[in-house]
Amino acid sequence: MNIKLGPPVSDDNFYPRPELIGRILRALEHAHVAFLGPRRTGKTSCLRHILGTPPTGYVPILINLEQFDSVEAWLRAMLEQVRLELEKPGPKAPWLVEKSTNFLKRIEQITIAGSGLKLSPAAGKSAAWRAQADEFLGLLKETNAPVIFLLDEFPVFLNLVARKRGKEEVEALLNWFRAARQDLVNHAPRFLVTGSIGLKGVVRRLGLAPTINDFDTLEIPPLSDAEARDFLKTLARDNAVPLTAPGGRHILRLLGGPWPILLQLFVSEIREAQLKKAPTTAQLDRIYRDGLVGGPRNEYCAGMFTRLKDVFSPSECRLAQEILKALCRADAGLSREDFDSIHAKLVPLPEQRALHADELDYVLDALKHDGYLRQESEGEQRTHFASHILRDFWRRKTS
Repeated sequence: MNIKLGPPVSDDNFYPRPELIGRILRALEHAHVAFLGPRRTGKTSCLRHILGTPPTGYVPILINLEQFDSVEAWLRAMLEQVRLELEKPGPKAPWLVEKSTNFLKRIEQITIAGSGLKLSPAAGKSAAWRAQADEFLGLLKETNAPVIFLLDEFPVFLNLVARKRGKEEVEALLNWFRAARQDLVNHAPRFLVTGSIGLKGVVRRLGLAPTINDFDTLEIPPLSDAEARDFLKTLARDNAVPLTAPGGRHILRLLGGPWPILLQLFVSEIREAQLKKAPTTAQLDRIYRDGLVGGPRNEYCAGMFTRLKDVFSPSECRLAQEILKALCRADAGLSREDFDSIHAKLVPLPEQRALHADELDYVLDALKHDGYLRQESEGEQRTHFASHILRDFWRRKTS
């Protein structure tokens, strides 16, 4: 297993999570799935694992929706990716052998016929893409195509469409997509969407929450302590990095969040230190402080620090920044009353806050799903940073 700090991992560099993959595949047998969790926690790597080892007889299609800001572009990508899969040389599943020729002709007709998938951004009417979308849905139903559409970053796509085309376009998209999922629930085709910002928060802010209530929702968990220790052991061994079992446990205490990307970062910094022996506790503390929190190579925390403007509107971004600045200095965490107080300072007039009544809820929901925050499930249910490293990074950057 190589150290990989950039793109999603696959093949031998993917840390196997058979229980999680099994849960996803079992859920897809009976429903369409929303697979949610913070950014850089392994969702896309799980999708790539399914892409490489799909259920028997199924054809997986992986599409990154972050690159699209229109329904037409999304539909075109699904059609084109299905066509590419059908045209691939080599052995095929029985369904592809029997029906691929006719299916491919129908795909080409949908792509070529009419203007629905060739609209300019200025065309702008929701009905423009509906005929082709319905024809595609009808083709999936009629042929019972065993296709799994793995749609990465669906909430980001919804936000991009909303910014470019408006809420009405997103509403038309979500209503069509929900109806399509219901039509297909007793057929072979399946949709799996992922999201690193809260899907529920995005649709609730748009007043469209009922359009996603049919998904079977799974959230990606962090590694268990045993998995995290095994991950560290394997990563250190395969990269010739000296590390003892007590050292691995200390790393987990320092990070406060056993996500694979954070463990990769720490082992990478130990390797950069070029130690001849396994690092002591004091050396690990120094590597954490100077290498991970204060060093220039930690693109994970740096990206999380700067990306708020890409997720939120200007007023939401300002609120999120103030929440995180206060929270990184609150060792006991913050309560809902504390968040209300922060919001009130930014928007002091009650009548103005009333105009943005859901702003705080949306920001908190997005920060939780994007991996910044975690909330206690018992007692006062206070909120903390999701990991020590992210907290300490924010504390340093805002000091």
